[in-house]
Amino acid sequence: MAETLLPGLPTQFTALAQSADTAEAIQAAERHLIAHARTCDEQDSDAESSGPTRAGATPETGPGTLLLLTSPDAAHTGQLQALAARSRADILILLTLGAPLPGAASWHIDDDGTTTGQRHGSLRLFHLTPEAGRDVTDVLLTAHGQRPRLRILPTPTPRSNAEHPDGRPEPEAEDAPARPHAVEVSRPTRTKPVRLHVLGPITLYARGHQDPVGTNLRSEAHEFLALLAAHPTGLLASDIAEKLHLAPGSDQNALKNLRRAVRRALRAATGFAAQEFILLQGEVHKLHPELVETDLADFSRSLKQAFSTSDTERTENDALTAVRDALAHYRGPFAHGSDYLWADTIREHLAMKATDAALRLARQTEHASAAPRERDTVLVLLEHLGSIHPDHERLARHTIRLYQAAGRHDAARHTYTRLERHLADLGLQPEPATQALIAPRTHTRRKR
Repeated sequence: MAETLLPGLPTQFTALAQSADTAEAIQAAERHLIAHARTCDEQDSDAESSGPTRAGATPETGPGTLLLLTSPDAAHTGQLQALAARSRADILILLTLGAPLPGAASWHIDDDGTTTGQRHGSLRLFHLTPEAGRDVTDVLLTAHGQRPRLRILPTPTPRSNAEHPDGRPEPEAEDAPARPHAVEVSRPTRTKPVRLHVLGPITLYARGHQDPVGTNLRSEAHEFLALLAAHPTGLLASDIAEKLHLAPGSDQNALKNLRRAVRRALRAATGFAAQEFILLQGEVHKLHPELVETDLADFSRSLKQAFSTSDTERTENDALTAVRDALAHYRGPFAHGSDYLWADTIREHLAMKATDAALRLARQTEHASAAPRERDTVLVLLEHLGSIHPDHERLARHTIRLYQAAGRHDAARHTYTRLERHLADLGLQPEPATQALIAPRTHTRRKR
């Protein structure tokens, strides 16, 4: 739902929190009501003890107003109705999408934004186009030094006896795969009980669950997991305490609480009531290699396989496949959406590894008689990385060249415009070598 309303936002972003399911969202709303009741009770007690308040005095800041957006289902309709009965504009607002709650005010919004339904004096609805929604997302994230999550568009189904928009013939049906060379975001295959994603937002998956788990873990626990994922051989407790800025003297207790929080969440998600998902060997902490797998390990393994043998036609195809597999795990920068100081170096190193692998393939494609299908595959990889690192000029330069070699000049121009826009935001402009790729060429006839 969040992806539909404001695509690209992280699961936890300032005032927005995405719940794993309806039950979790309802629990969050109930906790909000309890927090409001507790705040009101404390303010009433303070008022009684301190006597009458002076005119114009304002109450202390409370939990604020919670807007709960959800799509109701039969299993939770009764709970949502109970929440709606207790809603107040200054405490809780419940808005259900797709199906109205019995007895609640309802509106019907057409695709063009036309709204019909009950009137409400303090409610006004505005139509926001998908393009405007993406602009809102870009503004919000840019203001916080973040980038939108990568959105992988579906690959169009091959059309028989048709042509591409740029005039190139469509491949024959037997030559066209169902999904031609698309870079798929790594799906949680979960060959082990727990899978941890740290390329992009930090996310936990458990075998048997389609949706993420451990979403209620504190940010410190997510940082702890990301740190261990970046050091699969383990880290000393003193190193962890230093990187997590744990207070001296209480660091051992803090680490114990972090292990306990992770253990409790993963035991509940997996049903493994007696397993330690974080191993403690003396002073060394590490993720349990038999219980937890990471997308970072898969990414590194695939890249290591990509260029490990001599350059032959066979190994070039293998390298292309291995890089494509690696970049399928690269959903975004390491620990995307987090501002851990220790992660900056790791983030830059992994981004360099991903881009260097794609650029190496691009150079091979430019200087060899690559088949159109291989060139298109490399272009998909470059576009995938370009959406994550839109200000990376070398990526854009190779993308432009390959588009031009394929005769897709509009796509080349679009790539340049995107680069130019993102560099302008940084107060920069494309290098002359990049500008020359798009600059109009003049042809003069020599006279003898």
